[in-house]
Amino acid sequence: MRVFEAIADAVVAHGVDTVFGLLGDANMYLVADLVERHGVRFVAARNENAAVMMADGYARTTGRCGVATVTQGPGLAVAGAALTIARQARTPLVLLAGDTPPGDPLHVQHFDQQPYALATAGTFVPVHTAGTATRDVAVAFRAARELPGPVVLNVPIDLADEPVPPHPPLPAPMVPRAPRPLNPDPADVDALAHRLRTAHRPVLLAGRGTEPAAAAIRDLADRSGALLATTLMAAGLFRGHPYDLGVAGGLSRPLTRRTLAGADLVVIFGAGLNRWTADHGALFPDAVLVAVDVDPAAIGARWPVTAGVLGDAGQTAAAVSAVLAPVDRPHWRSPALAADLAGADAFAGLDIESRPGRIDPRAFIRICAERLPRERTTVVGVGHFGGWPNLLLDSAATDRSFLAPWEFGSIGVGLPFAVGAAVGRPDRPVVAFEGDGSLLTGLGELDTLARVGAPVLLVLLDDAAYGAEVRKLAPRGVDPELARFPERDLAAVARALGVPAWTVTDEASARAAFDEVLPSTGPALLHVRIRPDVVQERF
Repeated sequence: MRVFEAIADAVVAHGVDTVFGLLGDANMYLVADLVERHGVRFVAARNENAAVMMADGYARTTGRCGVATVTQGPGLAVAGAALTIARQARTPLVLLAGDTPPGDPLHVQHFDQQPYALATAGTFVPVHTAGTATRDVAVAFRAARELPGPVVLNVPIDLADEPVPPHPPLPAPMVPRAPRPLNPDPADVDALAHRLRTAHRPVLLAGRGTEPAAAAIRDLADRSGALLATTLMAAGLFRGHPYDLGVAGGLSRPLTRRTLAGADLVVIFGAGLNRWTADHGALFPDAVLVAVDVDPAAIGARWPVTAGVLGDAGQTAAAVSAVLAPVDRPHWRSPALAADLAGADAFAGLDIESRPGRIDPRAFIRICAERLPRERTTVVGVGHFGGWPNLLLDSAATDRSFLAPWEFGSIGVGLPFAVGAAVGRPDRPVVAFEGDGSLLTGLGELDTLARVGAPVLLVLLDDAAYGAEVRKLAPRGVDPELARFPERDLAAVARALGVPAWTVTDEASARAAFDEVLPSTGPALLHVRIRPDVVQERF
């Protein structure tokens, strides 16, 4: 047995059945062995950065550890942005990276991969010797799950081909125990209960990762007379509750924004409170902020808070409920507010007007709200265009059905994350929103989508520009033409790469396109030519 075969055995023993990647000299025999001997599904991307994003999307959608592989040198270098996104999102992910021979510093693809991996992924695990390969794989997978976050498992090309010395049979994979929920300090519980008891207008704000604690947080809200809200990443967590304000942040809807402005206490459960969640301080200007988190380093790291509680969200909410007598706040939880929330129309008051050859993006999103299936995975890429679906479309955060990989602000994420999500959850159609500038950074992944054949509806909101830059340049007196581009027939490009596509320029063509593509059974692209002058101020 050679080292690459031992690595393949160990990877499969850790429950891996799907790998995303790009072949090269340093990983092609490993991939071939995974496919031919173990039946692993290999999803071949057209770009290493996209391959890691696909593994990230797969992990976020399934809750499993994502796995990708790239070759040495430029293969790893190209994947840097995707690794940084995964690191900031704390996605469990192992990247099997080839490396040049340590004894050949003049190799054309040589560069020092360890500091690069530490600067991007944050964790680097080398395969030390032929005899330690299996153990090194186990170290990488354990680190990815427990830290959590991406890990670069580094395999020099010459070591991968060495014979493995005799050793006992491969042990069963070690699965680390799930950590016990962290119980809060009783003094912190009493202090938080006192704050809730004496507040006049409290709000409980939940972030991504609190889905298991949703019932406990909802119970605490009912007991304390608080309103409920979520971050964008947890949108829909409390849907159906009469006092669910929806998303709190720069993309809050008007009623939510008006209500939050009056809050005097906001208790944040498991959310990375930052400038976007607080809308640069404008969202709840007069509130005392208390953060509840299992990570002490996360409390107040990106936005100042008054106090912190170290503890599991569910355990903390339940503990506070146990010591808090029910509080009635008819002035805050009023029937009028409940009626307003129930009857709120995201599109009310918008001056929507399409023009010849260009549909108002809000008109198109309104049709999406009417026509898209309720049970879906929604992916929203990065850019000005992302404001429209995030602000106006309802999406459920339960069951890992909403992905907005905005952690690093990197464009070009929508399509590869959608492919990974579709591979991970083939039972659920994927609707991905992407911009023209973003798509053109990774156009080759349309070919990947066509080959995978998954039910992904890619909605391309095309304003023939980098819309965010246009809106920032003009007020400073800089010519925005620097960020504008000629119109291209991207529907034709998609069809050339094997993806059926339709062009949308008005409401009639939008409805006609949806008639043809729904229900979603395979890849499709809607090239939506939108008005470039419609501005989403918060995106």
